[in-house]
Amino acid sequence: MTPTSPQIVRELFKYIPVIAWAMDMDGVVLLAEGSTLGGIGFAPGQLVGHNLLVVFGQDPNSVAQMKRALAGESFTMLGETGGRTISTRYEPMFDEHGVQNGVVGITIDETLRLENERELAVHATALSEQAELLDLAHDAILVCRLDGTLTYWNRGAELVLGHGRAAVIGRNALELLHTALPVPLADIQRVLQTQGYWEGELTHTRSDGHEVLVSSRWVLRRGEGATADSVLQIDTDITARKRAEQAETRRQQEIIRAQAQAIEELSTPLIPITDEILVMPIIGMLDSIRAQQVMHTLLSGLAASRGKFAILDITGVPVVDTAVAHALLQAARAARLLGTEVILTGIRPEVAQTLVHIGAELGSIITRGTLQSGIKYALARGRIKLGA
Repeated sequence: MTPTSPQIVRELFKYIPVIAWAMDMDGVVLLAEGSTLGGIGFAPGQLVGHNLLVVFGQDPNSVAQMKRALAGESFTMLGETGGRTISTRYEPMFDEHGVQNGVVGITIDETLRLENERELAVHATALSEQAELLDLAHDAILVCRLDGTLTYWNRGAELVLGHGRAAVIGRNALELLHTALPVPLADIQRVLQTQGYWEGELTHTRSDGHEVLVSSRWVLRRGEGATADSVLQIDTDITARKRAEQAETRRQQEIIRAQAQAIEELSTPLIPITDEILVMPIIGMLDSIRAQQVMHTLLSGLAASRGKFAILDITGVPVVDTAVAHALLQAARAARLLGTEVILTGIRPEVAQTLVHIGAELGSIITRGTLQSGIKYALARGRIKLGA
C-alpha cells in the first residue's frame, strides 16, 4: 500500500524536534505534526479540524499572537505552555492570487536548550570567577597538557616569570622557562602517575634572563573516564627567601669561625711577662689539632716578639701521653730554631710517672715543678745573660 501524504509528513516529523502547523483564516487547524506535540499535551494530527482560537481560548497571549498572524504579521514569540518554554514563528499563508488564506507556524520546544544555556552561563560565570581569583594569587599558576604544552597562565605567572599570557599559550613550559629540574623529568612523571602529586624546588629563567627559584607543586588532573589529561602547576617564588637563608648561613658560618678563632686564641694564649719571657698556659685535653694550634701560636708569638724564654705550663693538662710528649718536643725544637729556650712547668707527679713510663725523652727541655719556679728560672737566666 502506498503511504498517503499525511502519513509521509507524520513519519518525517517523528525525527524532527519541532511542531509544524497551519490554520485557515478562521483558526481551524489544517496541519499539526511533530514529535514534540506531546510536550504540550497533544498527539500528532490530533488538533486537525479544531479551532486554535478556541483550544487556546484560556491563554490570551496565544490568542493575541494568532490574531496578529491572521492580520498578516510575521513574527517570532517565546512563551510558556504546559510548563514548557516554546518559541513559535508565525508566517501568513497566501494563495496563488496573493490573498492571505491562513497562517503557518513552526513551534520549537526551547526548554532543554534554555536550561543548557543557563547551566553554561552559570558554569562560565563560575569559571570566570575562578580565573579572576587565580589572577589575584601571587603564585604562578600553570596548566599544561601531559606533553608540557601550556593551556593556562595566570597573572601571577606573568609577574613571577615575566612572560605575557598571550605569548606562552601553546608553548612547552619547560623549554620556555629553561627549567632546571632537581631530578630527571621521567622520575617526576612516574611519581605523578603513581601518586598524583609531586613537589620540589625548580629554577626557571625569566624572560629578562634572570633566574628565579620556586617551590613547585604539581597535581595530575584527570578528565573523562578518569584518564590523566593535564598537570596543574603552582610555583611560589622563594628566591628572596633562599638568598636570605644563604646570607644567614654565611653569617652564622662567619660567627662560628670567629668564635672558633677566639676560642683557639683563648685556649692557647701567649702571655708576655717581660720583653724576653713569654708564658703559654695550656688547659684541657691536648690532641693533635690543639698541638698544632699550640705550635702555631707559640712560633708566631716568638717570631713577633723575639722572646728568649718560652714557658709552657701544663698544670691544666689532665693527661700526657706519647702524642702530647712528642708535640711538646716538636714545639721546643721549633722554638730553639728561633733562638728561644723552652721551659716546661706544671708537671704533676702522675704526669711525671706517665712520661717515665712511656719513655718520653725531655732532656732537651728545661722542666720546673711550678709556673712560678719556671718564671724565676727564666728571670735568673736572663740576668746572667745580661750581665755576661
